[in-house]
Amino acid sequence: MDALLAAADEQQVFVRWLRMPEGWRGAYHLPSRTVYLRKGMSERSAVPTLMHELTHAARGDDGHQTRPVEARIDRQVACRLITPGAYRAAEMLAGPHLGALAAELDVPCWVILAYRETLRRHKIVA
Repeated sequence: MDALLAAADEQQVFVRWLRMPEGWRGAYHLPSRTVYLRKGMSERSAVPTLMHELTHAARGDDGHQTRPVEARIDRQVACRLITPGAYRAAEMLAGPHLGALAAELDVPCWVILAYRETLRRHKIVA
């Protein structure tokens, strides 16, 4: 998390935690160059969420984008957090269950889903 906060600082992006609507993990507001993260989120959830929102900042996005853009960013984040070897090892230990893999790799379930989509799109066997 510290490295991501330093990266945000280098991008001149502010990071703020606040109460957010149900189902929201984070958002990026271009005019104020601020990433908002849901207050009370664990670091396990906050790290990939901040990575996602910093990608929006780097792209110059403002707010929620189309589903294909959001999914592409999720896949990019997943591939930064999970290597094929780590996924393969986790699957050998935990099996294919989504929650078990997420726990083994210490990431939220949405990161596993995005990683699986990358594998599917590229027809990669982990």
